[in-house]
Amino acid sequence: MKYLRFLLFLFLSISLQAQQSQKYLIKAGKLFDSESGQFKTGLSILVNANKIEAVKPDKEVSETEKKEYVLIDLSNYTVLPGLIDAHTHLLYKEVLHPGNEFAGMDLAKLLTMEGDSYRAIYGAARAKAYLEAGITSVQDLGNSGQFGDIALRKAINEGLVPGPRMRCAGQGLSTEGGQLPGLIYKHRSLVNDEYRIVTGAEDAIQAVRENVTQGADVIKIYANNTPNVTRLSVAEIKAIVQEAHRYGIRVTAHATDNRAVYDAVIGGGIEHGYQIDDTTLTLMAKRGVMLVPTYLDSVTCMQWGKLAYPDDKNFAANLMAYQKASGEQLQRAIKRGVTIAAGSDDYIDFKLPFAEPSKRALISYYELGTTIPQVLQFATINASKQLNWSDYIGRLKAGYLADIIAVDSDLDRNIQALLNTRFVMKSGKVYLGQAGLQK
Repeated sequence: MKYLRFLLFLFLSISLQAQQSQKYLIKAGKLFDSESGQFKTGLSILVNANKIEAVKPDKEVSETEKKEYVLIDLSNYTVLPGLIDAHTHLLYKEVLHPGNEFAGMDLAKLLTMEGDSYRAIYGAARAKAYLEAGITSVQDLGNSGQFGDIALRKAINEGLVPGPRMRCAGQGLSTEGGQLPGLIYKHRSLVNDEYRIVTGAEDAIQAVRENVTQGADVIKIYANNTPNVTRLSVAEIKAIVQEAHRYGIRVTAHATDNRAVYDAVIGGGIEHGYQIDDTTLTLMAKRGVMLVPTYLDSVTCMQWGKLAYPDDKNFAANLMAYQKASGEQLQRAIKRGVTIAAGSDDYIDFKLPFAEPSKRALISYYELGTTIPQVLQFATINASKQLNWSDYIGRLKAGYLADIIAVDSDLDRNIQALLNTRFVMKSGKVYLGQAGLQK
């Protein structure tokens, strides 16, 4: 009995020491305030366990706090909230093949020749890379087989693998064919391994229930399922939204053209939105529906051209021209009061390091005429709203989760600084930059 008491005492002592060691004093060089959109100087962040305890001027940090908290000196860097990608596909990979015009080839290969085991390992590797790149939260919108995203979220939450905080959709709700074009009728059932095919309003309700039961905390719908041509009906979308809202779960819609966007505005979020009329943008702003535009920066456009169309010297330029047109629409959306959240739709293998395409999606917003503070707000405070986590992440503020990253000091004038992640903390745990800790 005495031995058991001793072990209990030892366990409690070790636990207390561990808790006490999770108190950090982070000295920032520049600090990005996502609420005001300003870069500030002379501030320190106090972290206690998994939350931010205070953000205060350096001169107000007491001598007692300096002694009790472990110092992390980031005075040579810009400190900001952990980045949020509101549109990811961590378990999906599409390889670019020269001259390949069949968009579903890699998905068919993934389902029939690689399978869930490979996807799980691939997803875990990408999740780790995302976190180490400073992307501490994501919304994963399907294309993960039958609930592979939810399994990855569980593994991250249990500490089995490092990765960002995940909000998961499970299987996307789509009409016939999903996004897997070209399947002959005999093999049409293959789509069920990737999408939940909806066959009417009543079935749409059942589909929501299936996803909720499996652990989905956002519902992804395909208002149109390009490159296939079928679409969810307004009645099906309304049934999905009503059922999801019964459980307090948001709906977000893949919608690439104006008709699909207009039909899906009743949902709660629009993904992509490559073609939207001004009247639809005005309706989105009025209803508070957010837009998650998924664009490519100039470097990624060049990579696409080099890998997929090596003999077409005009492809990258044409793609960038298309991006510019999309950017003009982005500015129209901002002008009309539509809230923008950052999302990369990162699933294509551009032969870039994992997570870099997600960062480059932020650079694309800047290249398309958005200011650096606006871009950072898209990827922090705005994206936290899209994930329905605005009370927990996206701000450096007392009471919020300690998701804190640091990049090069010139971020206020150089968007490329986002590519150089120097420090990553998620929920008060340091994942990158351990050398910056000082006693």
